[in-house]
Amino acid sequence: MEIWLILKGKRSGPYPDYEVRGRIEHGEMEPDEKIWHEGLEEWTPIGELELFRKSFEDRKPEEEQLEPPTLPQEYLEQIVKDTAKLKPKSYLGRRFWARWMDLTAYSALWWLAMYFSGRDIGSAIANPWLLLTMYLPWFAIEAWMIQHFGRTPGKWLMGLRVVNEDGSKLALKAAIWRSLRVMVTGIGFGWSFLSILCQAMSWFTTRRIGKPIWDHIGGHKVTVEPLSPFRTAGLVVFFFIAAQLQMAVRGPHEEEIMAEAFPQYKEYFERDGKWYFPVKK
Repeated sequence: MEIWLILKGKRSGPYPDYEVRGRIEHGEMEPDEKIWHEGLEEWTPIGELELFRKSFEDRKPEEEQLEPPTLPQEYLEQIVKDTAKLKPKSYLGRRFWARWMDLTAYSALWWLAMYFSGRDIGSAIANPWLLLTMYLPWFAIEAWMIQHFGRTPGKWLMGLRVVNEDGSKLALKAAIWRSLRVMVTGIGFGWSFLSILCQAMSWFTTRRIGKPIWDHIGGHKVTVEPLSPFRTAGLVVFFFIAAQLQMAVRGPHEEEIMAEAFPQYKEYFERDGKWYFPVKK
C-alpha cells in the first residue's frame, strides 16, 4: 500500500506502509499527523487508522524509554586509571643509563686503543670526521648482540631485552636497522649539542607513543626484568671505571686544546708545566 504524508507542511510520498510503521516506532511521527492512501476520502490523522493504531500502542512513551544508567564518578576515574595502565611503560631512566653505559665503555676502549697504537690524541679529538665515525663499530657490535642475545652489557645490567612484538628475537637485518636509527636519531652520532637535541626529541616521542621511534618503526619492544641491587651496583662501578679511563686519555689533551683556543686564560690553566684548576681565594 502506498501512503502519502504531510511532512513539515508539505505533501510527501508515496511510502510503503512498513516504512511508515518504522517511523512511528522510532518516534518520528505523532498520532495527529495526517496521511492519505487510496480508499480514504480525505486526509486523516494517522492515529485514527486501524492499520497504524497498534504501532502507536506498542511504542513506549518517551518518559518510559530506558536510559543508560549514570556511572558513579569514582568508577569513571578508575576506568581512566586502568586505561592508562594499558599503555606500556617506557622505562626511560633504565634505557638512558643502559645506552650510555654501553657507549661510555666502548668509548673508553676506543680511546685506549688510540693511545696504545701511538695515535695523536689531540688531533683525534679535534677531528670532527673521526668522531663522526667513532661509534660505527659499536653499533655493528650492538646489532650482533641484539640479534643473538636481545641485549647489550648495559641492557643486561638494567634488566632490559629487545624483542619483536611477538617476543621473538630480531633478525640481523632488523637489528642493524634498529642500531642505525639509534645512532642517527637517538644520539646524533654522539656530537655534543646534536646528541642532546636527538635525546630530547626521543624523550618526547617515547612519552607520547610509549616507545622510541626506532622501536616504533621496526615493530620491536623492550621487555623489563626486576632490577636487582647487584646489577645496579655493577652499572655504577663499570660506568665510573669507563669514564675514568676515557678521561685519563682525553683529559690532558682537552685542557691543552682549551688553553690554545682561549690564550687569554692560559695562565689560569698552566703553571710550571703542570695543568691545574685554580681555586679562588
